[in-house]
Amino acid sequence: MIDSGIRDITGRIRILLESSPISDLRRIKVQQVGDRVLLQGNVRSFYAKQMAQETVRRASGDMQIVNSVEVD
Repeated sequence: MIDSGIRDITGRIRILLESSPISDLRRIKVQQVGDRVLLQGNVRSFYAKQMAQETVRRASGDMQIVNSVEVD
């Protein structure tokens, strides 16, 4: 069974990324693994990669963010 707190965090993160004006952020995959939030996908700039991480930081609380997003 999935903890509703986990679902809420990943759901909030997905909403933030999907509503971003930076189109690359809308394609990033979010996964929660233990006390970590894992970001995966490809973006076109280091700026977009950093913005993904900062966007996620707002909703992730005390969870560690693992930014595995690659820059093409």
